[in-house]
Amino acid sequence: MEERHDGHNEGLRKRLRHILRAEVHEEPNSDGTRPDGVITLQIGDTRIAYFILELKRELGEGGCDPTTQGGLSMKHSWIDPTRRAIREKCCCPTFLVAGGGPWLNVLGGVFTDKIIVQRLTDMRWMALSSTEEDFRVYHNARVFIALRKCLVKLQDFYQGLDDVPPFVANKPHPRYFPYPTSFIAEDGSLVRFRYLASLEEDAACVTYLAEISNGTAAMGEPVKVVVKFVARYGKEVHELLARQGYAPPLRYYGRLPDTELSGLFPGPAQHAPPGLCLRSDLMHMVVMDYIDVQFNTHAPDARKQIEAVLMMLHSEGCVFGDLRRQNILFDAHSKVKFIDFNWCGRFDMNIRDEQLPNGLQNQINRNMNRVQAGDTSYAYYPLSMSTLDGMWAPGMEPLAQIRPQHDWMMLDKLPW
Repeated sequence: MEERHDGHNEGLRKRLRHILRAEVHEEPNSDGTRPDGVITLQIGDTRIAYFILELKRELGEGGCDPTTQGGLSMKHSWIDPTRRAIREKCCCPTFLVAGGGPWLNVLGGVFTDKIIVQRLTDMRWMALSSTEEDFRVYHNARVFIALRKCLVKLQDFYQGLDDVPPFVANKPHPRYFPYPTSFIAEDGSLVRFRYLASLEEDAACVTYLAEISNGTAAMGEPVKVVVKFVARYGKEVHELLARQGYAPPLRYYGRLPDTELSGLFPGPAQHAPPGLCLRSDLMHMVVMDYIDVQFNTHAPDARKQIEAVLMMLHSEGCVFGDLRRQNILFDAHSKVKFIDFNWCGRFDMNIRDEQLPNGLQNQINRNMNRVQAGDTSYAYYPLSMSTLDGMWAPGMEPLAQIRPQHDWMMLDKLPW
């Protein structure tokens, strides 16, 4: 049985060598562990594996998930002391292919302060099971041709690491942060920035503090900004509040640098249940000014300020959606600033809410024809929102339409 397994692996390595146009071979790590296949690259005196293959005779064999084993193989590969020089220059991006029997999937991994592996495809059936397989075979071929092109780009990435600053313990370094470090401003100029820190302790944090490299504030200090990465965003609402001074100025909202997308921006999925975002290529970058927050204090008229923002927002046909304490800040002048516009958008003004302040419904009715177009897309709560008891107001649940009354009920949960 073991010989048959080895023969299967060698057969698959041979096919991958042909498809990927690269030398897929077996090579042990320095600690004696051995993945089922690697593609290696020599960078100066250092030899790295930037592609790793992990296979099982069948899925679930030995009680081990081959995708998990692929992540462990990546860890064994990159903690090799001989690879420290490369490890301290970047986040060690690595492609993985894992599977069992006729199933394979493609994953991507990075090494920051820990190994992070994400699936780039589903587990794909690679065998022929009928005579009507053209569509599936075609899509499998597209996956591996895309992988082949990405491996070439990854090789170029590793060969271009000369300009990376030296690694210093406990100091910000590019290996801990996302790769985008610039954006095109509204005037067409290129603005560069460098990351300073993550703004959350959560491992899933996608929001960072940065400073603009080629700009200075009024006092001659570097301009601090917040950079975040989103799949959906209420740009219209952010800009509306920023014009009134109720949100930090939005410097950039658009696709990631050096990506080839269709030009569509994050929003409700077409031809899908409302609220779902079914496109995987819609990750966008947001850059806004950093607010000098007054911690442990708040304005004496905090609630009055928030009420004024909600009145203005709802009368213009927009909702905020995520009105929690962490998304309400007060600047050095005790003026309220709303942040986190991921859920924001428009609501159906033809539907009446029962729990609104006096006079707000009349304002909504007066503005309806002016602000609501016939083909308006409405804001919905995301599928992945938390469902902890007591966290949200009644009616706030995954894929439900966001309503003005939800914002007002969440206001009652705030400490002001």
